Amino acid sequence: MAIVFVVVLTLADPLLAKCPKHSVEVRGKIECSFEPDYKVLVTLIYNERQREASGEETAMNIHDGSFNGKVAFSTFISYNPLTGHSCGRLPKSVLVRLIAADGTEWDRKELKIADAFSYDEEHGQYTVLSNLTLHGWCRPKCGETPSTPCGNPK
Repeated sequence: MAIVFVVVLTLADPLLAKCPKHSVEVRGKIECSFEPDYKVLVTLIYNERQREASGEETAMNIHDGSFNGKVAFSTFISYNPLTGHSCGRLPKSVLVRLIAADGTEWDRKELKIADAFSYDEEHGQYTVLSNLTLHGWCRPKCGETPSTPCGNPK
């Protein structure tokens, strides 16, 4: 069984290579406080029924309250010996989440590819049209309500 698996993987890799690779670039900032170990997790969504973690996914580091990065994906859909390669796989949207080290999600935004991205055909790259803003833990203003604590809830 292991030999069959290795043969299938060996044959599948050249098939995938016939289709171009594209990428989605996302950039933005974090408002309010966040810990140094927080990440921005970017997931490509291909259809409405897709589970969140089943598409291509990249964790981006946050530097000085900003994040920027690319998620690469293959356009390969299928291969038929009679018709050849089908290479039209494209994401419909991009899910961007601010995640703490313990897995807690602080904020999320879903951006539709058609509305929020430009496409550079020469480089096969989708680029977000405007910076995205995610929110961490925002401190209430002291004195707004007497019972509201002004410190971090940790």
